[in-house]
Amino acid sequence: MRYINIDNAQPGMMVGKSIYNEQGSVLVNYRVKLTDKLISRMRDMGLPGLYIDDALSADITVEDLISDELGVKATRALTKLDIDAALDVASEITEELSLNGDINVNLVSMRTGSDYTYKHSVNVAILSVLTGIGIGLKKSILKELSAAGLLHDIGKLSIPAGILDKPGALTEEEYETIKTHSQLGYDKLKANNNISSKTKMGVYMHHENVNGSGYPLGLRDDQIYMFAKIIHIADVYDAITSERPYRNAQSPQEAIEFLMNNAGRMFQPEYVKAFITYIPVYPKGRNVLLSDETVAVVVENRQHNTLYPVVRRLDTGETIDLSEQDGVEKPLTILGFAK
Repeated sequence: MRYINIDNAQPGMMVGKSIYNEQGSVLVNYRVKLTDKLISRMRDMGLPGLYIDDALSADITVEDLISDELGVKATRALTKLDIDAALDVASEITEELSLNGDINVNLVSMRTGSDYTYKHSVNVAILSVLTGIGIGLKKSILKELSAAGLLHDIGKLSIPAGILDKPGALTEEEYETIKTHSQLGYDKLKANNNISSKTKMGVYMHHENVNGSGYPLGLRDDQIYMFAKIIHIADVYDAITSERPYRNAQSPQEAIEFLMNNAGRMFQPEYVKAFITYIPVYPKGRNVLLSDETVAVVVENRQHNTLYPVVRRLDTGETIDLSEQDGVEKPLTILGFAK
């Protein structure tokens, strides 16, 4: 299967992955053929794109890192501010990721609904655990890290939506209000004896920079707890690659470049390295623009070489391993995602 923008959907195409509403109910089933009416309905629901099955991508399997049921469960726990339920979900996220040997990271949401904070929190938990796996953390620690990732923005639920989703630039006063969310989140959790101090510190410090320029305390280097350093990377990556009211989403490559350029200033360098190793820049099933101006779909990723996956040209069906082009006069590279 491969992912296409909703504007490229055509009648007769086969849906490759079921589409859900934010409550977890199926809206469009897997293997349904698209019609003009169905495409129009998906546009009205605000769905940016969908997976399709076709001959070119029949051998590409795109598995979700966590089940749809678990994603819905996480959203419900956060919506209801049910901390105990969120801790259970964090543990389940860790278990599912520990069983997943595929390095494909598919964060494309196949749900309608636009609540960024909840989807973002689930993504940060996933990315944090994958980074933790990369640096060799044991499962009991990963579960605490997952909880910190899932709960890291819980303080934002106390921030007025008009500030969080403001389409224009924030005033200085509004920005100072946003900056209170890590303290607010910590305050919600500090009296809960079911939450470890590691998890609480991850929530409290996730906007601290290693050079001391972050908030709320202006800590630096070893003063910042490990969980917070990992969550900071995952948080920034997912924020950069997400569509927001005040800016368009940037590509994973641009997000990775931001992380690398700010390693040692904002981020712990060895954690950035682990993140880049385990988080493919171009996930399987996504269409990319090659340096010869042709479009290809990503077939497979190469760990430790995530900028150079195996791709398949859409025009000819030729499969190319971009990491193995020794002797080629003009080696192909990826310029970014295809529009």
